[in-house]
Parts: sequence; C-alpha cells; structure tokens
Amino acid sequence: MKQKKMDRRVKYTLRTLKEAMIELLQEEHISKISVVALCELADVNRSTFYAHFQDQYDLLQYITEEALKDIQSHLQDLNRNWDADRTVQALNQILDYVKENADVFKALLSDNCDPDIQHKVMSMTEIVSIKDYQELDERTKNYVLSFQLTGCISILHKWLNDGTPETTEEMSNLILKLTGKIE
Repeated sequence: MKQKKMDRRVKYTLRTLKEAMIELLQEEHISKISVVALCELADVNRSTFYAHFQDQYDLLQYITEEALKDIQSHLQDLNRNWDADRTVQALNQILDYVKENADVFKALLSDNCDPDIQHKVMSMTEIVSIKDYQELDERTKNYVLSFQLTGCISILHKWLNDGTPETTEEMSNLILKLTGKIE
C-alpha cells in the first residue's frame, strides 16, 4: 500500500475497500476479483483505488498485515512473559480479536484467498512454544510445529465457519490441550 496521510476520507475509503474485498472473497478466488468489481462494490473511483493500492493483491496484503499486526503483538508479549496463565490469557485475547473480525479471518483462511496469505499465518510459529521441543532435532521440530500450526488454523477455520458456537475460553482450552500445553 502506498503511504498516505490518514484523514477521515482516507480511512473511509480504506474501510469500504476492505469490506468490499472481504465480501468478494466470500464468493470468488482472489485471482477472479477485479479492481473494477472492488470499486463498484465499494462505490469508489478506480483512480481513488490506485491512489492507495497497486492491484487487488496489494489490497489483500494490506488487509492481512492489518489483521496479523494485533495478533503478533499478543504473541510477542506472550513469548517475553511465558507461563501457563499468560498463555491462556493471550490466547483468549487473540481469539477475541479473531471472533470480533470473523469475516476478515474467514476470508483470509478460505480457499479463495492467496496461498501466500495462509503461509504468512503459518509462519507465526510463536503460537506454539519452541521451548517445549528442545530435545528434538531441528527437522523434527519443524514438522511438529507445522503439524500443530496447521491444526490450530484448521480449528480456527472450522470455528469461524460454524459461527463461533464455543466461547473463546473453550477454544483456548481446546487448542492448548491439542498442542500439549495443558492436561
């Protein structure tokens, strides 16, 4: 995204473009979404779109970075002050954020999204503490982390698609049990 001053109009434009992208991703693959379709749905001129983004992939990148920024800050705090209570608390905060932004995360985790976006989420290995696997060789450790991250993302995807029937606390406990963090 091109850097622009964030006045009220810019914030409104970015919000409407984001909402349009999320809505279109519910039905179409990112490669099938055109700038024209985005602008029509957002009621924004194409020149306005191009003042902020290069193409639909650039907009998707912006949405992804915005969504993952808050999660990353919770994870960094968790890694600095790791203990069981902090883990549950941080995971609850992350899941609250995901639940509040369910439409965004449903779109980002869907098959309609760019696979690179899912790889970005997968690269957030802080979700699973590496400290727990010190006895494993590096290659095995990477397999275990990949397995656990894929499982966590699949659980989130199902939870979101089912309409978040469980509380964030229930989901935190489930994820922590499945990753071996709690008994």
